[in-house]
Amino acid sequence: MKHSIYHHPVTYATLIGIVSGLLCGFFNPIIDGTLVDMGWSFNAARDIVAQRDPYRHEPWTLLVPYPLTAAIIVLPWAIIPGNVGLVLLFGLIAGFLAYGLTRDGHYWRLLVFATPTYFMAVKSMQWTPLFMLVLLYPILAPVLMAKPTIGLPIALSIKWNGWHVVGGLFIGGISLLVMPDWPIRWLSQLTEYAGFVPLLTSFGPIFIISLFFWRFWNARFFFLMTIVPQQFFFYDQLLLWMIPQTKNQMWLLTISSWIAFYYVRLNFTTLWPSGPYIMTFIYLPAFLILLWQRGVFQPFLLLLLQQNIFQQLSQRLRKPLLRKHSRAD
Repeated sequence: MKHSIYHHPVTYATLIGIVSGLLCGFFNPIIDGTLVDMGWSFNAARDIVAQRDPYRHEPWTLLVPYPLTAAIIVLPWAIIPGNVGLVLLFGLIAGFLAYGLTRDGHYWRLLVFATPTYFMAVKSMQWTPLFMLVLLYPILAPVLMAKPTIGLPIALSIKWNGWHVVGGLFIGGISLLVMPDWPIRWLSQLTEYAGFVPLLTSFGPIFIISLFFWRFWNARFFFLMTIVPQQFFFYDQLLLWMIPQTKNQMWLLTISSWIAFYYVRLNFTTLWPSGPYIMTFIYLPAFLILLWQRGVFQPFLLLLLQQNIFQQLSQRLRKPLLRKHSRAD
């Protein structure tokens, strides 16, 4: 397919990369001492360079340390002063993600950048945009070692080869060389998790139905997403936008997610109570889209058509209108 310069995947990728990088820098002008999300990884990498203990900080609900592999992965960017490395990293991630999503000409996939999940991922310096990129470019699989929880569904959904394993062993080996006891230090600082596991919510029994479609990639990925712990701040659910396969499905999931986000923002002072709304307006629509893709709803629609349900409903709706007009006459 030929593209003009204004409608080329590289053009969109460049624009989205620049805007995303600048937004990330705007929301995170100072990352020194920021010990949450990717900020912890940047500071831990700088601690390694300065020969400081990256696990010296007291953990609490919002300060959950990452594996030291996360610091090794961002080290080339962390040595750049200030937040410049963060801006460049997020800009590259967003740019390559935009290109990967549109390289086949399906520009409707760019809707993922207009979701509250992506907005919160950029605002909070999250790993999920990079992990989504792994689904498009499995060669990046070793970066999943930065956050094994949300990285698990991706790791079990891609095809691994020897180079992926070598890359993972290299990152793990460097981390152990830098700090041999970091796995023990890290595990000792893991406090009680304040998030949720979708499969353990009230929707869990319904989502088990996705196992009936296990041989399909989307169904496997959806179920794997339901079994890993996630946060209440919308960014972890960004990966679910890999499930829609058409423009209408993408619009459905995107609009539904904004309903959840705006409702929580308008009715609460924090995103902590967003769990039920994430389940209802993001996970449930993603599950229904999955059933839609597998043609589950088609037999019911055919049955309704065979029974002339739509025609009968139309006639019932028209009767009150006819009575109203006859009275007016």
